[in-house]
Amino acid sequence: MSGEPRQRIPLVAAELGLLALALGTVLTFTRLFQGTAFVASLAVPLVTSWLTAVVLRRLGLGPGWSTLASAVLGVAVLTWWFVPGTTWFGLPTGRTVEAVADAVATSFGGFSEQVAPVPATDGFVVTIAALLWLFVLFADTSALRYRAPVQAVLPYAAMVVASGILARDAGRVGATVAFVAGLAVYAVTQRVWQASEEPWRPGDAPAGVRALAGSTSAIAVGVLALGVLVAPFLPGDQEAVVDLRSLGRGEGPRTVVSPFVGVTSLLGERSDEVVFTVTSPAASYWRLTALEQYDPSRSIWTSRGTYRSTDGALAAPVDGATALDQSYELAGLGGLWLPAAFEATTVETDIPVGFDESSSSIIARDDANVPGTTYRVRSIRRDVRVGAVTGDSEAPVPGIDEVSPAAARTAGLVVGDEPDPFRRALLLQDWLRGPGAIYDTAVDYRGAEDPVAAFLAERRGFCQQFASAFALMARSLGLPSRVAVGFTPGDQDPDRPDRFVVRGRHAHAWPEVELPGLGWVAFEPTPGRGDPTTTGYTGVAAAQASPPPEQSAGSTSTSTTSTVPTSGPTTVPTFDASGETPERPDGVAAAEDGSADRTRLLLGLVAVALVAVGAESIRRWRRSRRRTRDLTDPRLGPVAVAWSRASDALRILGHPARPEETPLEFADRIGRTDGLGDVAADLLTLARIETYRRYGRSALSEDSVELAGQLADHVHAAALERLDRRRRIVERIR
Repeated sequence: MSGEPRQRIPLVAAELGLLALALGTVLTFTRLFQGTAFVASLAVPLVTSWLTAVVLRRLGLGPGWSTLASAVLGVAVLTWWFVPGTTWFGLPTGRTVEAVADAVATSFGGFSEQVAPVPATDGFVVTIAALLWLFVLFADTSALRYRAPVQAVLPYAAMVVASGILARDAGRVGATVAFVAGLAVYAVTQRVWQASEEPWRPGDAPAGVRALAGSTSAIAVGVLALGVLVAPFLPGDQEAVVDLRSLGRGEGPRTVVSPFVGVTSLLGERSDEVVFTVTSPAASYWRLTALEQYDPSRSIWTSRGTYRSTDGALAAPVDGATALDQSYELAGLGGLWLPAAFEATTVETDIPVGFDESSSSIIARDDANVPGTTYRVRSIRRDVRVGAVTGDSEAPVPGIDEVSPAAARTAGLVVGDEPDPFRRALLLQDWLRGPGAIYDTAVDYRGAEDPVAAFLAERRGFCQQFASAFALMARSLGLPSRVAVGFTPGDQDPDRPDRFVVRGRHAHAWPEVELPGLGWVAFEPTPGRGDPTTTGYTGVAAAQASPPPEQSAGSTSTSTTSTVPTSGPTTVPTFDASGETPERPDGVAAAEDGSADRTRLLLGLVAVALVAVGAESIRRWRRSRRRTRDLTDPRLGPVAVAWSRASDALRILGHPARPEETPLEFADRIGRTDGLGDVAADLLTLARIETYRRYGRSALSEDSVELAGQLADHVHAAALERLDRRRRIVERIR
């Protein structure tokens, strides 16, 4: 009996190893989500699911009942933790289902337009928590019930691979170290536990297990170091594991959704990673493509162009236009488009390229857009100035029937009776970026019923929202418009003024309007941004994103919100889009106060404590009730307990003692049973001691009592060796 606590230590270590594996997996999601606050949100559900799996297994419940009990408790815990205000006396209700469904729909609704890392919204976190709850039970069942340690790792490995496919370079090494460390702890504790279950010579088990633990730990440390070295080559470095761009390539039209532009989408990461460098005598916006189709169901812009192969000639030159020659070298630029100043007329490159004349965009074919690619472009700059428009726009305006009513109403209020198309566009630009407009990377209009109306009521957001709103408002006025995507000029090399280093934070979107006699003309409605080539007619000075400031001591804020005053050539009225007092957009939830967070934490801790205390109490009661009963009965004693233990062991094998049998008759029957010869002699001797205890005239000697305990141990051990692995584990825990 005194050795049992030491025998349980390897099992407890193996259980903790499973928890370490799950925690290491959770930390890999730092590649997908901004910050680490989501780890705290997942901690309580994760630990509770682990405790639940441990307790259910130790209670001896089979896999089926354990799965059912875990599912019921999982629903309750996730409800108490994430949406406690929707319950009825702690029980989930229809409101619970609606709240969770809305959160998931809001988070995943714009999934295709988001770029990792993104905010860890409730929809993402509750989905991961539910999956982890299932994975924890599966891993516990596989590793500790059926001794299948490799199968237990598979769900977690799938999660890690998924995050690697979706993420790029952010947090790759840290995520790899976290997962490999959790996996190493799991592997070591599993091996030690399995070794403790194997037969050892008397007295060798403790030293053998310790030696095995030391050697496996050393191997695990080596594997962890290796993981740090190979991390740069894991999924998510510079190229995707699965290149979706290569699927379905051909000469015909292709639909491409830009990751930059959508009223509801989030800004995503704008890192200092170099995407390309440009050598040019003048700074410009480096344009990728233009998106002309608006999808109102998803509030995003898409492009459908026919890209023809070209040997260098792109578009016919325009008389009186100024030429601009540029040389590019690609670095970390993803996608298929090649940047160029608008409007490109020729390209010189050694790679196969395609050109779409309608959007004036160049693409690399056959996966040729790789780091180190170089090419030259000649572009032209038209002479654009106020009053240069010749005639009214007669071109059809695509998608005018899809424009938000709020956009049309606001556009009408902004331009009034102004008849000139050019001045109308300038009025829209200057109202959007005028007094009260705020550049804010933290806004989220995905939950709004009408995202465009919500944005116009606030005039708070970043480039794609300002550009998208401008294009929709222009269309409502009959002005053909689209959204261009690309990059601002980039950081000028102090040693080479004609060289610009363009980084991820320079990604940008702006609108273009087709004006009679001028073609497509760019405008800049986004506060804090300005194209140096359009200042002459827009009145907007050159401006772009600055390098991220160093975090001050004690600062924890990562979002940047700034109010940028701007001036233009026209005086613009300032008013709400509806003409009424602005209100917060529908669907933009107010931040929960601290009391709600404390309530969630309290409910979670109470649930964990109740499950742990109650389950441990039941386990102890089931384990000791028979021995307690026997030892407290004055008519019984250690010999009776030994006989009961031996009888129970044989009952597990399918040979229970019959009520009418005496101990000697039972031992005789077991001796005549095939396959039990090795326990027959021990059982017969124990039966004689038990018979004397029952019917003898004097008390048993201390030697006989001690021998009875030893014989019972031998019979019990022999019986366990005949059980399958799962039943053997259950009986040892009992």
